[in-house]
Amino acid sequence: MPYVAGRPEDKREAVLQAARDLIARNGFYAAPMSQVAKEANVAAGTIYHYFDSKEELIDELYRIHRDKVAAELSRLDDPTLAFAERFRQVFLGLYAYYIEHPAEYQFIEQYANSPFYLRLGREETFAFLMPLWRIIRSGIHHKYLRSGSAHLLTWLVYGNIVSLVKLRAAGYADEDPAATAETAFALTWAGVERKPEKAEA
Repeated sequence: MPYVAGRPEDKREAVLQAARDLIARNGFYAAPMSQVAKEANVAAGTIYHYFDSKEELIDELYRIHRDKVAAELSRLDDPTLAFAERFRQVFLGLYAYYIEHPAEYQFIEQYANSPFYLRLGREETFAFLMPLWRIIRSGIHHKYLRSGSAHLLTWLVYGNIVSLVKLRAAGYADEDPAATAETAFALTWAGVERKPEKAEA
C-alpha cells in the first residue's frame, strides 16, 4: 500500500485523520472502514485494535475536534478588552479558525446534523461552546447584552458564524472576505447588544 503524504507515522492518529478527511469529503455513510484504512495506510484490522466500531471512532473524532474548538475559543477570549471588542475578537477568530481548518469544520457540522450527535448528552454536545457561553453569560450579567437565555444567544451567535463560513465556502465573500466578516459581526452585535433604555418624557 503506498505511503499517503501528510499522514502521521502514529497509526492511531493516522486513522483519526483519515476518517476525518473522508467524512468531511463524503459524509459518514460514504466513509467505510476499509477506505479509512486505505487512506491511513494501515491494514484494515489495525483500526479495530484502537476502536471497537466505526461509531466509537466517530465519537472520538468529535470529542477531539470539540476540545480543539473549545481551546481556540478560550485562547481568543481576552477579558481585558472592552466587551464589544472582546466579543468581536471571538466571533471573527472562530470564523477564521474554521476557514483555516476546513476538514475540522466540515466534520463538526456533519456530526452535529447526524444521529451520532443525538446519542450524546446535552452537556457533552454543548461542551465545545462553553467558552462562548461564559462570555455571553457575562455580557448578559453586566448588561452589555440583551437579557434572556445565555444558551439561546450562544446558539444564535454560533449559527451566524457557521452561516458566514458557509457563505465564504460558496464563494459569496470572495471579493472582500474581511469586509463581509466585519459586516456579519456588526449585524450579529446589533442583534444581541443591550440597547440603552429611553428616558421617560
